[in-house]
Amino acid sequence: MIVLMATFISLCASISSKICASAALCRNAPGSKLEITCRVLSELHTVGILVYWLANHTYIEDYSKNNRVKEHKTERRGHEKSYLEVTLSFSQVERKDFEVIFSCVMLSEKLDQERFISINPVVSNGDSQIAIAVAVVASIILISMIIYKLLKFKSPQTYVIFN
Repeated sequence: MIVLMATFISLCASISSKICASAALCRNAPGSKLEITCRVLSELHTVGILVYWLANHTYIEDYSKNNRVKEHKTERRGHEKSYLEVTLSFSQVERKDFEVIFSCVMLSEKLDQERFISINPVVSNGDSQIAIAVAVVASIILISMIIYKLLKFKSPQTYVIFN
């Protein structure tokens, strides 16, 4: 009898700035911390399942030789399901991380899967908010000047006739 092993990979990201539009794309600022967790769920057991992270098809140990980016593995077993979690921890996100495709790889006897995630920089709203504020103030001044010109009370001119 063939035992089917149902395996599922999910990516969960928790970042200090709490900006993550989807599991495949996270936004973060340089210098901040970041944790991305890859969870593999199995209906039977986790024996024989290998889970690890890659950075542009390179092992994390080779990508981050100074240990700025590390993998942490956790295995949990329940009555009906077990899962492996491999968390990718960034002590500090750097600009070069924005150009890397990170992938969580799961290998087993029955199934191989890979999920990808990229980190993008947080878009600064400060510059656009200043531009909007300047435009609003300029518009108010311009509209006020037009209204003043249109509604300006013109005093009747008086003429003096000399004999």
